[in-house]
Amino acid sequence: MKRILILALFAIISCSSIHAEVNPKNLRNSRVYSSVLKEYRDVRILLPNEYNNTYYKYPTIYLLDAETNFDTGIEILSFLMDNHFIPPHIVIGLPNTDRFRDMTPVDSIMNKNIYKTRGGANNFIKSLEQDIFPHIAKNFRSNSKRLLMGHSYSGLFVVHAFSTRPDLFDKYLAFSPILWWNNKAIVRDVEKFLTENSSIRKHLFISFAEEAEEMLKSCKALILALETKSPADLKWHYGWMPDQSHYTLYRKSLMQGMEIIFTDYKYPDEQLLIDKGVEVANNYTRDILLNYGRKEILPYSLLESVCVNLKDAKKYNEAMAFLKYTIKNYPKRAESFYHVGEIYESVNQPKEAFKFYEIAHNKDRGRWDYEQKYLALQKTLKEMEADALNSVDL
Repeated sequence: MKRILILALFAIISCSSIHAEVNPKNLRNSRVYSSVLKEYRDVRILLPNEYNNTYYKYPTIYLLDAETNFDTGIEILSFLMDNHFIPPHIVIGLPNTDRFRDMTPVDSIMNKNIYKTRGGANNFIKSLEQDIFPHIAKNFRSNSKRLLMGHSYSGLFVVHAFSTRPDLFDKYLAFSPILWWNNKAIVRDVEKFLTENSSIRKHLFISFAEEAEEMLKSCKALILALETKSPADLKWHYGWMPDQSHYTLYRKSLMQGMEIIFTDYKYPDEQLLIDKGVEVANNYTRDILLNYGRKEILPYSLLESVCVNLKDAKKYNEAMAFLKYTIKNYPKRAESFYHVGEIYESVNQPKEAFKFYEIAHNKDRGRWDYEQKYLALQKTLKEMEADALNSVDL
């Protein structure tokens, strides 16, 4: 069961206090003619900060209801990307022209007098596939990995796309989706989809707030279907947010959903590295390359903290393994060589210690403490050599 009751304290607190800076140079505006809908569609785009300095093709996030949610969405997503909670993505914001037409999957007798146009979700899916996706692929370095996210009626669209065209996206985030639409038809559609497929290698995150009675009944029915009928390889979670309303849960849902879906992308915990060893770092690098196509290494600050903790705990073999890994990946940093020198000095191997103190001193001649240690041990070694000569019998 994948119910999410408690998140990391950081994520919970941050939901109401994120103020990431979005680089305006990374924003683009485009316009696409939809051959399916017979109209022009505006497209708002955020490129990753690293985009112009890399050769990568990037996964994409399709953010629905962009006329109201784009600014909030890219603020949060920028924060998550810049702080390595999720991989860099190209964010594609899609403003509506007729929200109820495009976001609702079937005509609803219940709503025919309220919404004059409705039931066009399948056409909007065709427009994504035939018009929007090719436009993005032609003009930006995007790969085939896609994430779809929406709230309320666009959350309904996300669930519909998940159950009808799972080939188009890899990850789906639906915040407070309107599941009661057309007498809960979407819940039955999901049940049928789950029953008929023994393998669904996708990610699905759904969040619910303090909703109206019919909405809550629909939510519970969907969760029950997922609990009882999901194949083993479908990674699904839901967030229950009774402290939020249908209209306020967007920020918290986006933070929580992204943290859960990309949990394998976050750097390993420092204590895990200390307890399990350098193999954790090697496995992380390998998995990120396999799963995300990115060549990444752990940040130097994390590695140094692990090395210092192991050194101070006198776990010298483990510390040396991490220092070897750190020096291989950060050969220009003087600190790692200095820590190796400290370990050799601690185990009474002053000549080996001196070699590494000398390297650290030469790499960072601005460090007074490195210079003093280097000179002091140099003096000690000369005194030891003199003592050794004086003790030789003639």
